[in-house]
Parts: sequence; C-alpha cells; structure tokens
Amino acid sequence: MKDLIVYFCDNMIQIVYNGKVIEKKLDSIYQGLVIDRTSFMENFLSILKKEKIRSKLFGDKIYVVQDVYFKASDLFFLESIFNDLGFVKVVFVDIKEFFNEEYTYIGIFNHYIVFYLEKPVFLDLFYFKDFSKLIEYFHEYYQPYVLLFGTNKNISKIHSNLVNIYYIDQFQSYIAESLLKAKKYDV
Repeated sequence: MKDLIVYFCDNMIQIVYNGKVIEKKLDSIYQGLVIDRTSFMENFLSILKKEKIRSKLFGDKIYVVQDVYFKASDLFFLESIFNDLGFVKVVFVDIKEFFNEEYTYIGIFNHYIVFYLEKPVFLDLFYFKDFSKLIEYFHEYYQPYVLLFGTNKNISKIHSNLVNIYYIDQFQSYIAESLLKAKKYDV
C-alpha cells in the first residue's frame, strides 16, 4: 500500500501520494490549521475522488506532518477528523525530521511566520511587515546559517547584514519535496 501523507500550510493542503504532490487551497484551512471540520472533510473526500486515490486507503493509516505550533488539541482534532474519514491510524510526523540540525529554519507563509528555534515562535503577520527586521530580532538564537522556506513569494527578496540568510531553492514546496524523498515510515 502506498503511503498517503498530508501537510497543512497557509490555506492549503499538500497531499503526497504515489510519487506526486497534490496541492489544493481550501477555505476550511487557515494558518495551517483546519478551521471548519465539515467543509474540510467534504473537500478532502472530493480531492481523493478527483485524484483517483483508491478507496482501499480507508482502513489504512495516514501520515500527517506535525508543525511545531500544533497544540495537543489540534492533533486530537486532526486525528478525530481522519478517524471519522475511515483511517484506522493517524501517524504524526514531526516537521523537524526534514531539517538539518546545523541550520536554523524559518517558515514564512502568507499570513504567519514560524521560527524553528529551541522554543519555537509563531507570529501572525498581521502585525509584522518587515521580514528582515523580524528575522534580525531573534538573531542571537540562530545557528550560523538561517534557511528560509514557505509559501510567501517575497522570501527570495529577504536579506540582512546581521544574519546569514539563505533560501531553499524550491522554498515554496520544500516540505512536500522532502516528503517525496522521505523513506517509508514504519510507525
């Protein structure tokens, strides 16, 4: 059975299945969290049907990328959604598994930013507009190099004289691409 892996970010879901990434924007997702259970479940089933992901998957397990800002209640909510959709087991995969410990990662999305520090920081971008200043503010907590990824199209324009900032070549699809390359999980 092929693995079905989902990753939530911004207002979209990225589904990795059978060597490809399916990306869909959904009104039921905001800042990487499901905000409307019923709508999400209907949309998710519709995506599976449209993409011809076999219904044999139901009764099997599903892998969900767990971001650092997910609370226990978010995990419980996601698990109950996927259980109600017919998946027997929901396996959470820590997003930090896709990071190299020698670097500091910062995820910059359209409405929020996540600093993957020892104690992660999640900030709503409603209040913060200058990415460079925001990144420099936490500079003393970084490894020597900072890698940027995420869906925000301005990532490649961010620079700093205080911090060694690099962006990952395919920054908008970094996690999904990492999932394609990932070894099968036996959890």
